[in-house]
Amino acid sequence: MKKAIALLLAGTMALSMTACGGGGAADTKADAETTAEASEEVTKLTEGLTPFEERQTLRLGFFTGSPLSYPFLFADKLGAFDALNIDVEYVCFTGGPAMMEANAEWDMASCGLGGLANGLFGYDFSLVDITDYEENLAVFAREGSDIAKSPEDPAAWKGATIVYPAGTTVQAVIAKYLNNMGLTLADVESVNMDNSNALTGFNGGTGDALGCWNAIALSAEDAGHVRITDSGQLGIKMPCGTFAKKDVMENNFDLVVTACTLFHRATEWVYESDDNMQQAADWYLEHCDEEGFLCNEDIALRTMEWYRGPSVDEWIDLYTKTSPDDAGLYTKRELLQAEKDILVGLDFFISEGKYTNEDRTRYLDDQRIDPSVALAAKELLGK
Repeated sequence: MKKAIALLLAGTMALSMTACGGGGAADTKADAETTAEASEEVTKLTEGLTPFEERQTLRLGFFTGSPLSYPFLFADKLGAFDALNIDVEYVCFTGGPAMMEANAEWDMASCGLGGLANGLFGYDFSLVDITDYEENLAVFAREGSDIAKSPEDPAAWKGATIVYPAGTTVQAVIAKYLNNMGLTLADVESVNMDNSNALTGFNGGTGDALGCWNAIALSAEDAGHVRITDSGQLGIKMPCGTFAKKDVMENNFDLVVTACTLFHRATEWVYESDDNMQQAADWYLEHCDEEGFLCNEDIALRTMEWYRGPSVDEWIDLYTKTSPDDAGLYTKRELLQAEKDILVGLDFFISEGKYTNEDRTRYLDDQRIDPSVALAAKELLGK
């Protein structure tokens, strides 16, 4: 579903003044101060970036309900894309694998590790950005159930039905937790539902356990379900990132550099003040409501407070700093930190039989983690 959400802040202010018409000098002064603040934010977000001579359109694969995508929206709402002569069209998804399958619809797309692995091995995309490290990938059980009473007892889990989005990072969390008890996914029954529907089904009595993430995980807690474990507790580092398609990298490279830079500057903006955090949460909730994604004001704010995306400098470091492969399996060159972070999750998928060590080698040989965008931003911004 495409939504052009680019806003002209000046136009928005003009409409507000018309709607409030006749408010007098105090209102006029307040409007002027708000306009000045908005202009200052745009200046900070776009510093060092050059507006395009011709209007550009960025088709963005957008992960509804997952903070890993939302700084793009925040930069857009603040007017930064418009100031640089860019329109953004949002193509919304609630799962990474589905996003990859629909790649004809987008130019760039952000998703979790399940979708990233799918994109790295199944398509000719460049991973140009790390946007988040998900710690709120969680597993729940009903209060009073055998699993809730004895969460580390294999007997409580064997034969249980777990509802979760298959092929996503939460599957890795579930598998890791089962492995810790000497079990595998073959010892349970898996029911595949997308993130939001999984909770709806679980609330309605489907399954014995639930796997979900972010806002839906917070909703599961609010519904009274018992958090059994999550990626943070298990020490699983699950990076999320942004792909750019080959034709976009070749034909509109500057657009990719600009978009990624705005993403990380908007991430920094969120944490500059409590007011910014609240505004980000309000925009997050507004978008979730538009897409029919389960959320409320409290969950929106908690979701944004949980999110910790990289700053501009941290993004550049991920794509420029190198060191040897921690597993010692790849010795042809040192690896980018971004490559190593992806390998943490990828090696787990390999241990589960989803991918092979040959896939691992090919991923590194082909250098699918592309540092060129971060390097261009580093030069452009004088880092």
